[in-house]
Amino acid sequence: MSKPGFTGRQPLFKYAELSLAQKIIADSFEPLGVEVLHVKRAVGRYIAEDITAPVDLPNFSISHVDGYAVSECDSTVYRVVKGDLKNPCEAVYVDTGEPVPEGALFVVPVEAVRVLGNDYIEVHGKHKKHEEIIAKGSDVQRGVQICRRGDLITPSLAKLLIDLGFEEIKVYRRPRVLVLPVGSEFTSKLKRESSSSIVKAMCESVGAVVNVEEPVEDSIEAVRSAVENALSEHDAVVTIGGVSLGEHDVTLTALLSISGSTILVRGLRVQPGRTTSLVLVKGKPVVLLPGLVQSTVSGSIFLAQPLIKRLQGSEPVAHYPVGYYKLAEDYVYKGRFLSFTRIRFAKLVNTEELGVVIEEAPSPLQRVICTSYGFVLIEPGVSLLRRGTLVKLYRTPGLYI
Repeated sequence: MSKPGFTGRQPLFKYAELSLAQKIIADSFEPLGVEVLHVKRAVGRYIAEDITAPVDLPNFSISHVDGYAVSECDSTVYRVVKGDLKNPCEAVYVDTGEPVPEGALFVVPVEAVRVLGNDYIEVHGKHKKHEEIIAKGSDVQRGVQICRRGDLITPSLAKLLIDLGFEEIKVYRRPRVLVLPVGSEFTSKLKRESSSSIVKAMCESVGAVVNVEEPVEDSIEAVRSAVENALSEHDAVVTIGGVSLGEHDVTLTALLSISGSTILVRGLRVQPGRTTSLVLVKGKPVVLLPGLVQSTVSGSIFLAQPLIKRLQGSEPVAHYPVGYYKLAEDYVYKGRFLSFTRIRFAKLVNTEELGVVIEEAPSPLQRVICTSYGFVLIEPGVSLLRRGTLVKLYRTPGLYI
């Protein structure tokens, strides 16, 4: 491990498998804290308590249609009454969603009823017992677990919680994250700094409250000062650039010059994005993202986003599969990272047959991300995928609408 004040050659990479990186995040960090919110304001947050249903839903049997709830009858003619059904061949009118009266055998839709007048109706056709009746507890039964700690509160889950009678729930606090671009090419105005916009969106999409700092130059003092200032007001920092082994790659050196800093991850066994790293500084996480755009995105997917989710009590995994798609042409790899997991962006070229093409482009090129429908993870050792092969396509929050 490097010592504080290290100013020589940066520590070499010890590439961590993606599964190991997830474990390191899970073992090294705990959720930040808990707050109480009204359910309607909690959409998009991660719940901080296990919740079971306190009541049945629906609370009583209801009608699925506008029609007549009827009792048992050996005739097709029923007498229309109000209240409960106490005698054979009685009917009560009910609207959709209204409670079904006691004694109802089934509900007849209005279009299947002939009104005879003088409070009588005639029922046409054959009807099964409990037809068009939504039974009490058929949606949710009392005592059933609705959600677990760390689950994302979606709009549909929020509605369900409200219908079950919840007004306020416990959620994990959103982490405050600072995004810090590093590079003298930005401070000198030689290049426009743009990667912070996509990193900000990807961090916000998994719940972080994000601020973006102005770029700092490639100097140990500038990076160290910016990170120390950021950590005084934020729960985590995400730097962009300066993480490799070149002469101007000083980000890690700057962090290690802060007393007590510890490297948790020095590189990921994924390409692009292999230089992505994670350092514990003053007890808080600092994610080091590479500066080339595909690498920046890859590092965000496999380290920054999982970390932010973990700080909110969720699983440290942010990408999710969207389905299997068929390769429209062969994919051939001749690069030097055959032993790495490779993330590649895939373009949808045939909507009817779900055909995709895996794009192979150098990591500084960004259009392959813009035109992609998702990305695939190519297993280590795989250099050829034939046309017609089914590949699993993934997406991640903040990168795709």
